[in-house]
Amino acid sequence: MGILVNIDNGGTFTDVCVTDGERVVHAKTPTTPHDLTQCFVDGLRTVSDRLYGEEDMARLLRDTEYLRYSTTSGTNAVVERKGAPVGLLVDSGAEGDVYGIVNLVDASLWQAMVPHPPVGIAVDADGSVGLEEFTAAINELLATATSRIVIALRSVDAERAIKNLLLERYPRHLLGAIPFTLSHELVHDVDDARRVLTAVLNSYLHPGMEHFLYGAEKACKANGLTRPLLIFRNDGDSARVAKTTALKTWGSGPRGGLEGSVAYASLYGADVLVGMDVGGTTTDVSVVVDKALTVHAHGRVESAQTSLPIPDLSSVGLGGSSVVEVVDGRIQIGPRSVGAAPGPACFARGGTDATVTDALLIVGALDPDNYLGGDLKLDLARAERALVTRVGEPLSIPAHAAALAVLRVFEEMAGSALKEMISSAGREPRDAALLAFGGAGPVLASGIATAAGITRVIVPHLSAVFSAFGIGFSGLAHEYSVPMPGTGAGVSAARDDLLARARRDMFGEGVSIDECTFETRNRFISGGVLRDEAWTSGSLPDTAGGKADRLVVRASRRLPTFELAADQRGTVQPATADGSRCIRLVDGEEQEVPVYRPENLEPGQGAQGPALVAGDYLTCLIEPGWGFRVSSNSDLIMEAQR
Repeated sequence: MGILVNIDNGGTFTDVCVTDGERVVHAKTPTTPHDLTQCFVDGLRTVSDRLYGEEDMARLLRDTEYLRYSTTSGTNAVVERKGAPVGLLVDSGAEGDVYGIVNLVDASLWQAMVPHPPVGIAVDADGSVGLEEFTAAINELLATATSRIVIALRSVDAERAIKNLLLERYPRHLLGAIPFTLSHELVHDVDDARRVLTAVLNSYLHPGMEHFLYGAEKACKANGLTRPLLIFRNDGDSARVAKTTALKTWGSGPRGGLEGSVAYASLYGADVLVGMDVGGTTTDVSVVVDKALTVHAHGRVESAQTSLPIPDLSSVGLGGSSVVEVVDGRIQIGPRSVGAAPGPACFARGGTDATVTDALLIVGALDPDNYLGGDLKLDLARAERALVTRVGEPLSIPAHAAALAVLRVFEEMAGSALKEMISSAGREPRDAALLAFGGAGPVLASGIATAAGITRVIVPHLSAVFSAFGIGFSGLAHEYSVPMPGTGAGVSAARDDLLARARRDMFGEGVSIDECTFETRNRFISGGVLRDEAWTSGSLPDTAGGKADRLVVRASRRLPTFELAADQRGTVQPATADGSRCIRLVDGEEQEVPVYRPENLEPGQGAQGPALVAGDYLTCLIEPGWGFRVSSNSDLIMEAQR
């Protein structure tokens, strides 16, 4: 097996996780929002140094069998309203409400995506359009200097008629060719508003994603990568750049953590596993029930429903870089974040806002000399100054008390998010285990679990890069679906059409059709949640609950994944501490606690809290009343002492 490289480009850090089949190495580099290609290359260079003992990105890429990449570029474009403006063609008379979309999407997002009023065109009963009216409508759209045109008519036949006219008068080989999207070709959704929004969002993201991802692939190929760069998507699968839909990159980073959570639910036999990814800007919470994710049929981008299925994930504006302040006499954390630049005050990069990371440093949970493996030295004095100014003085308390108060508020807020997610799945916290990952997840895990009423916590040994690790469980795949036809003949014809599309796209991925698996499923939508059943040939897909909503074809090819070691629990042997550190967890009083280096811990070893497990990229705080053991997979299993 060649080298497997997985990259998760987050808002604050870009994580790289690499395996050569015998060992796993990883790296974290600061995300460079001004140029995401830079942090992509920085991550590859850093991890090559750790793999080979010297920086050699070209060698790493030559040795790479698969490189899977999740980018925050699409998410950033939506959040910052920096996508490409879209021109919109709709049925005449619908320009004002565009089939009800005004009730679906935030006005600021819609204005950013479609800055000029939609243009209407009359459609005849047979789906045809007049040539003169077509020409006038297209010229009006082109006059607005939009980057792409979305054809979003109620009639699929009318959209095809427009497509034929566009290709006839603006053929693709000419410089004046018009980039356009047909809403019915992108998604088969009978809801006009969702279909329009999905098509507009995709076109809004497409130019920037195209430029960036092809640029990243070009950089990889220039340095020796012989395979296509694979883009990890929010549906949990990967595909080459040319076969990736721009909108499916939105929120793809958190989906990596979800894939890892599903794998860990199976590894540890957890019937209810709550995934908690505490990053620099947000805390993403998910729940895996009976080894499966809950997938919403109409996933949301911000508050707006789209036509694409997206797993249930709650994102809260709480992270290590979240700004802390006092409002009306109460501590408030987030949602504003200092991000990677300037970062928390303790980063000494010009930031003066107090953050959760500053609070963790003040209570002693973080080692100022070994943050990010020693690549970044933390400034305790700056952290104290920021926290005293923003929290201590308004509340008339010293720095240590302010820091501890901030952490307790964070724990309560995150704990509430966990309880809400567990409740939405119809389960109780006492029945759940918490999977804590992300840069700040493990250090806060036992306190958050206590606040949520959870008594078991799993901290992956690759928790700092767990979303990148989770990307490694994705396959090379494409999925297609249409509304379920009403006759057996219609089902067969639709299935044949979907299979043809699947074979075409898998061929385009450069893999042999003989290596691919093709599955047909009946998809039911109940309460907005998806449920799939195997398709049976020769009959309409009916169940006691009624006729299936959609016919689905999935084409996939397995890719190599990380190996996980099944847990063999035995008698816990006392671990030997590598040192000690003074922390302030109870009433601000200083307490010396043992510190264990994770690389020196063996499976089967453990200890009682208070304690710290602290390495170059992992800091796990075991609070009083908790203990830990090391699993066969080298993960930390923390349990509340009864």
